Amino acid sequence: MQLKKFNSISKITAIAIVTSNGLYAENYVSVEYLQYDENSNRVSVSAPSLTASYDIGTDYNVKVDFVHDAVSGATPTWKSDTGSGASGKSSNSGDYIYENQSFNEARNAGSVMLTKRFENRDELYAGFDYSRESDFDSKSISAEYMHYTDKSHNQSLNIGISYSFNEILSNKNGKNIEENDDKLRYKDDDDDEREFDSASGASQKEESQSLNIQAGVTQILNDHSVLKVEAFTTLDDGYLTNPHSNIVRNYNSRNQELVTENRPDKRTAYGINLKYITMVGDSVSLKTNYRLYTDDWDINSHTVDGDLYYALNKKITLGAGVRYYTQSEAKFYNKKRDFFTNEKYASSDERLSAFDALTYKANIDFKQSDKISYNLGGEFYSQSTGLDATIFTGGVKYKF
Repeated sequence: MQLKKFNSISKITAIAIVTSNGLYAENYVSVEYLQYDENSNRVSVSAPSLTASYDIGTDYNVKVDFVHDAVSGATPTWKSDTGSGASGKSSNSGDYIYENQSFNEARNAGSVMLTKRFENRDELYAGFDYSRESDFDSKSISAEYMHYTDKSHNQSLNIGISYSFNEILSNKNGKNIEENDDKLRYKDDDDDEREFDSASGASQKEESQSLNIQAGVTQILNDHSVLKVEAFTTLDDGYLTNPHSNIVRNYNSRNQELVTENRPDKRTAYGINLKYITMVGDSVSLKTNYRLYTDDWDINSHTVDGDLYYALNKKITLGAGVRYYTQSEAKFYNKKRDFFTNEKYASSDERLSAFDALTYKANIDFKQSDKISYNLGGEFYSQSTGLDATIFTGGVKYKF
């Protein structure tokens, strides 16, 4: 199901803004658990994770992450309406309904990141990520360099790059599908004819790759605030279609058919990130973030994020926040059953639609001692499409 992957380069950036304040990594082991549940008995995710960080002398740090996701539920897509007498095949005289398609999936993912600190305290980060599920396999490498522009370490520049290579199993793809006994035959965009054995459930392995480049500057404004400005671009190439999302073509005609969606095999995206962190008095801190994203699929999005933290005492810190997200729809998206005919690219995946979303967040951190601390958090996510979700997290961290 192509579950959410680790993102090395974003984790590197998070560390970069911390280290710009002179707070280097520490030795620790942490265990966390995440529970994610959508409304209407849709997706449910249980995800325990383990993280370990260790300083090798004063110049090196290694950080290792591992997570196991167990996912179940259903995702909405077009299906044959078996209740109306439809055969369930790709071409039939029956009807179609937009309904949840059940699935069960598991993912194992891990990452390793090495930090090198130079004599002038510049830092180089290098990471490797691996994620595997039944129909999706991903490997990625990343690197980022952070350079202090002066001896005071009040300003730093960073530039990073990551590359991922993905392998995806798809059961059927493209358009112009024709039935031939137990075979489904189609011609792809290059007019290469391929066959899939619908009786045995045979699948085809597809590939995609993604290149992400980002650069930014972090500036300590005064003794209680810091600002980070960053620009990024992402280049995707290969099989970018969701093999689990279907569309209806030529509805209510002799040639009507239910086929897998078809997306462009390239996407170019770019945007900016603005992050501002400040102390408000002795016990309150504020973290704000704005992200602008745009791509050549005509998706434009804005994210505004704010978190407030209050140190109740030396042991307990309370946090609360809100995030607003909005995006426009992809130029080849439409949810109507009778919309698509001979369009080259077509999708009814709700994630490509126009929607707004609000996330409300709350968390508490409890420091039992200098070595042991606990955290507990909750989020409520509400999307204008009718999707709601709750997220609960809990964990323990041991420093050594």
